[in-house]
Amino acid sequence: MTRHQQKKVREVSIFSYMIIFSIIFVFIITLVLSIGNFIRYKDLLYEYSLLKNYVNKELANYKSKLDDVQAKLGPNSLVDKYILSTNYINNFGIDLEYILSNLEDDPGTGYFMVFVIGSKSSWFTVKKGETTYFSRELKPGLSKYKFYYFKEPRIKTDYDIVISDDSDIVVGKPGQVYLLFFGVGSSFHPTKIVQVRDMKVTNIRKSFSLYVPGK
Repeated sequence: MTRHQQKKVREVSIFSYMIIFSIIFVFIITLVLSIGNFIRYKDLLYEYSLLKNYVNKELANYKSKLDDVQAKLGPNSLVDKYILSTNYINNFGIDLEYILSNLEDDPGTGYFMVFVIGSKSSWFTVKKGETTYFSRELKPGLSKYKFYYFKEPRIKTDYDIVISDDSDIVVGKPGQVYLLFFGVGSSFHPTKIVQVRDMKVTNIRKSFSLYVPGK
């Protein structure tokens, strides 16, 4: 073999070694990166598992709280039964007051009731000077309130308003408000029905010619 041929063989051998070395190097780098990615993947799986457990735990807590709130506030719950009971007691109390206010009609007292005609409510105020005995909106129909201008009723409820016999009346809808007077000393009731035609009526005793003993 000539020297030239020997040199060419050595170059081929060196080139082959370089290729083999490169392949091994690339394999090692790839293996290291794969191991690193695998470790990172395991870390991500672990973190995901922790996060999933935390979320599931929080959701379970919220569901438990939601079920507890629903049990307390939902239909047939304690709060629902309490509200129903409270409304029943309130309505019963209102109805009882109204029954008591109509339990007896004492001819020794003088009072009037308010009737609003039409389909709309009307504001109704009873006052004397700076004193306001009553002021609120009354719905159409016969109001449950009684305004006593002579003596107080023997059974007094929230529906019974004691006023002065010379009080003034202010209405929101003149012509749609009627007053039903239950006069003193008379068993025939109502003794007088008047229509309030003006927005303000001063001194109901004189304006409506009410009989008040001693005056």
